Amino acid sequence: MAPPHGFSLVPSEPSWDIRFTRLTQAVRPRLEQCARDLGRRFQAIGLCSELQVRQTPRGLSFFLVLIGQRGLVCIIDMSLVDGTPIGQGPRALLDIRLLDACGEVAAVGLASAIHGRSFRDPRTALTVINERWELCATGIFVGALAHFDLLQPVARCG
Repeated sequence: MAPPHGFSLVPSEPSWDIRFTRLTQAVRPRLEQCARDLGRRFQAIGLCSELQVRQTPRGLSFFLVLIGQRGLVCIIDMSLVDGTPIGQGPRALLDIRLLDACGEVAAVGLASAIHGRSFRDPRTALTVINERWELCATGIFVGALAHFDLLQPVARCG
């Protein structure tokens, strides 16, 4: 019988569980700031944004919700995923996805400079995020504009 939701039956490593917790605590403020900065870019073109941070079964997730005149436009999901349960071994993976208004994956790889990168320690993760975030944020921003046809001027969200 296959494990539910694609999780492997490989037991976790106790030392990795502690390291993953420390890694998420270390990068959380920076990733949260990155998501807020990205939200400001969308607000500048008239969309409202809301950031929700959740501990999910995948790991630590940042959901940037974008709302236009007619309601929910899309969600940008930035998750620091624990790779052990999904068979990737003791490492954290940064997964950035664009979700449509129904929560379905609309695009991945918009932030290819950091999307899919694996990390084992907080210093490496912070270095990569700090060095590459601007490029990634631009990819996410432009990708969302194109995918959801947001290139037209929109009325300010109040």
